[in-house]
Amino acid sequence: MHACTTALVLSLAALGHARDCGQAELDARDVTGCVTLTHMKYLGHGGAVWLAEALHNHSDMEILDLHHTKIGDDDAHALAAGLRNNNVLKRLALHNNKIRDAGAEALGLALADNSALEFLSLSSNGVGDKGLIAIAQGLRENRALRRLDLYFNKVGDAGAAALGDMLGKTSGLRMIHLDSNTIGDVGAASLARALARGAPLGELSLSYNRLKTAGAEELVASARASAAVHAVTVAHNQMIEGTAGDAVAKAFAPELKSRSALASWLVGASLADYMGADGPPLLSPFARPVRELEAHTQSGLLALRHLDGPALSDHAALRSLNEAQRAQLVDVLLQRVREAVGQSHDEL
Repeated sequence: MHACTTALVLSLAALGHARDCGQAELDARDVTGCVTLTHMKYLGHGGAVWLAEALHNHSDMEILDLHHTKIGDDDAHALAAGLRNNNVLKRLALHNNKIRDAGAEALGLALADNSALEFLSLSSNGVGDKGLIAIAQGLRENRALRRLDLYFNKVGDAGAAALGDMLGKTSGLRMIHLDSNTIGDVGAASLARALARGAPLGELSLSYNRLKTAGAEELVASARASAAVHAVTVAHNQMIEGTAGDAVAKAFAPELKSRSALASWLVGASLADYMGADGPPLLSPFARPVRELEAHTQSGLLALRHLDGPALSDHAALRSLNEAQRAQLVDVLLQRVREAVGQSHDEL
């Protein structure tokens, strides 16, 4: 079966399917079989319109990277039209371009009619409140987008508040990066309330904004109370008074470090995904048993070294899992324990 699958992949590649594409395919105006397309030169409006038409016709493309191509609002409008009924593209990178509010608004409206895109990068453009408000509006009808990058833009309280108001327990977003904008306490409070409502966010970054002490404290408190958050940053907000910002960060730092380590372990063990459909890593059904066993630490794994498969399967920490999940976790734990024991012997 494996040999047949390999032969099929090779034959498809020979026919031009499953290709990684770039300048040559753009010049030829042919992206047939292109699963990825990376282009980092001036694209031009004609190129944007042509690519949008390709997306509109349900191409094979899953990743489209057009960062640093001088794309502006008109080009973003064209690409937005291509997103409206596309059910294949998963990642669209448009950072380091010239997209302002008008272009972001078009993309935001398109998100309402898109059910495939998982990662949208609009960092280092000129997107302000109007642009993010439109994106938030589009996301009210969208459950597919997992990660939104908008750092180095012009977003203020109104945009951040609109995004926070949109977020709820059924939101698809898992990662939001809003560093280096002009967000203050009003925007931070809205995002904090979203976390309190149970928005399944794993990562939220607001470094280099205009948060004051109250906004930073409220956001960190909500992140601390959230079962989902494994990464939150409010560093380098110069309007935080005195050393309060450091105190806020330091108070949560040890717990956040542990959460991050657990999330990383779960992802590395293929038991969770940072952009998972069912939630970020800490909402995985495996998070609680792994935390209780401290299996994401070397000492925790070594403490399990005398247990075999049946004993692990019967462990009280695994009782919340169904039979299939329990078997999956036991397989991972046995492998990780062997690795930990081997590493321990090497260190002696």
